[in-house]
Amino acid sequence: MPYIPALATALIALLIVLSKRYHGKHTCDPTCGIQKFHTAQTPRIGGVAIFIGLLTACLLSSAPEIRLLQLMLIASLPAFTAGLIEDLTKQAGVKRRLFATIISGATACWLTGYTLNHIDIKGIDTILLYLPVSIAFTIFAVAGMANATNIIDGFNGLASGTIIICFLSLGIIAFKVGDTDLLHLCITLAIVTAGFFIINFPLGKIFLGDSGAYLLGFMLAWTAVMLPMRNPTISPWAPFLICSYPIIETIYSMARRSLHKTSASQPDIAHLHSLIKINAINEYFPNVPKHLRNSMVAPLCWTLVLLSSTLAITNYTQTKTLIASTLAILTLYTLTYKRLSAAPTKHSALSSPIRENS
Repeated sequence: MPYIPALATALIALLIVLSKRYHGKHTCDPTCGIQKFHTAQTPRIGGVAIFIGLLTACLLSSAPEIRLLQLMLIASLPAFTAGLIEDLTKQAGVKRRLFATIISGATACWLTGYTLNHIDIKGIDTILLYLPVSIAFTIFAVAGMANATNIIDGFNGLASGTIIICFLSLGIIAFKVGDTDLLHLCITLAIVTAGFFIINFPLGKIFLGDSGAYLLGFMLAWTAVMLPMRNPTISPWAPFLICSYPIIETIYSMARRSLHKTSASQPDIAHLHSLIKINAINEYFPNVPKHLRNSMVAPLCWTLVLLSSTLAITNYTQTKTLIASTLAILTLYTLTYKRLSAAPTKHSALSSPIRENS
């Protein structure tokens, strides 16, 4: 009964919102800052609600997929805890959080026994047959995905909606190959995330925070690892394509900061979702209330996630087609990014250190 954990998530999230006067000094996200678009003090500990929802799922069932969830939840503790410390103190640096996600990835390898031992590319697959390399590659991929989820957590519903789409897409592929345990796991993770989503979107009453982003990012990454490793007929590029939007966003962020010689920990508003808000939505919908404009960003980004997921679902065994589809999504992202970054608006995110709260 996954609706009970989802209900628990929603109720805890709502309780956090209603009680923010008592804990807001420590849990609310500040409204000033280069990446701050909200105007009201908002709790950023949505990850606590999601963790409790997942824990509820573990306690209420003994089904095989719940055993997988239990192991994943244990492995997620370092990443979740580091994120929560950042949410509460704003002092858990990027390197510490990255290290925590590495520990979570290593723990998941140890507890579940799964590693990425092939990616369907000759030469690389030969190297990945060497277990230490496979473990290191898996940990790197999982840590990267967890951090990528945190990067796209910029507007109401953006990260959680993306995560829901990705879990459901992985679940559809699991259903196609008869992996019912992983299908049920994906459904549970998607529905629990939805429990948070209904409080977060569209009004943004609570944010995922680093705890929620790292927790869900890790869960998504490990599910993406398990799907092709449990089912050899599935190309590893299928889950990669499903998760490609946050991955591409991260690659662009790293390249942009390297080009501008800025720190990886230095926030900016040159992400795709920020450009959509500043150079498109603000420009074409100036009369829409500011808080509603924040919620107009996510659906546009979801279209990219839905497109990549559809391509992955329909070609989940065809590595060459999946690689071509990944390149097509990258091209679409690049063209969209260039078009938005070149938009000659008074709010250009790339030409001005704007600090807009909306």
